[in-house]
Amino acid sequence: MRIGAATKPRLAKSVSRRRGLWRLMALVVLLAVIGGYVAPVRTYIERTRQIEEERVLTDSLQVEHDRLLKERDRLNNVVYVEQVARKDLGLVRPGEQPYVVKDLDKGTPEVASVPQDEDVPITERFTEWVSALIN
Repeated sequence: MRIGAATKPRLAKSVSRRRGLWRLMALVVLLAVIGGYVAPVRTYIERTRQIEEERVLTDSLQVEHDRLLKERDRLNNVVYVEQVARKDLGLVRPGEQPYVVKDLDKGTPEVASVPQDEDVPITERFTEWVSALIN
């Protein structure tokens, strides 16, 4: 056996294995570098989405804040408070006579007055109210 002839095929296999090993190591390094870029990019995209959601929420809260400031300013106005009290709560000033208008859809409105005099007994108030309902 010759030493030189037997070592050449082994040497060729060894060099081929080294090339394959180097290629494998290069592939692993390349994948590691790509993986190192993927995680930060994914985090950046997620943070951008969260920032946009927070911006939308902030905008809606700012609109609500502005609306509440306007309402506060209106509530400092006595005329506005009186309008709200009359319209929404049905309140009247002392000495004013409140009226209830019924059946507006029928064309001929019926007006029933509610006496505010404290001198009138409650029985008379009740009978006037009942008679107004009947008529």
